[in-house]
Amino acid sequence: MSKVAIIYDSATHNTEIMAKAIAQGLESEGLDVKLTHVHEATIEDILGIDGLVLGSGTYHHEIMPALEVFIDQAKNVDLKGKTGAAFCSYGWSPEVVDLITNRLKGFGMNTIDGLLIHEKPDEAGLAKCREFGKNIAKIVKRE
Repeated sequence: MSKVAIIYDSATHNTEIMAKAIAQGLESEGLDVKLTHVHEATIEDILGIDGLVLGSGTYHHEIMPALEVFIDQAKNVDLKGKTGAAFCSYGWSPEVVDLITNRLKGFGMNTIDGLLIHEKPDEAGLAKCREFGKNIAKIVKRE
């Protein structure tokens, strides 16, 4: 069974809500999903995975600091050729998805377009999150 790790940071719980909906989409396609808040995540959480999905709120137009530290630590893990994706709940500045995606590309990961939701996801936003998870699952299963 393919394994995907979702690691996120969320100051207002909006990104956490997204993470849970993305996990539902992945699980609905039969993937083994490990959903972890970055404060509880360790590098061991991404060993042996087939996909890595990172989520962050926006912190002064940047990735949340704790997730940035985790990404820095992840550079020592061989993620080349794995599927990578980013998602973000944002208020003013949506560039965090691109920042995370570029870091995943730097690991040699095969990335897909990220998902942006403005502030708290409504029902339509949650449906987008679940669909995002399903799309990631389909890509992971092909690799």
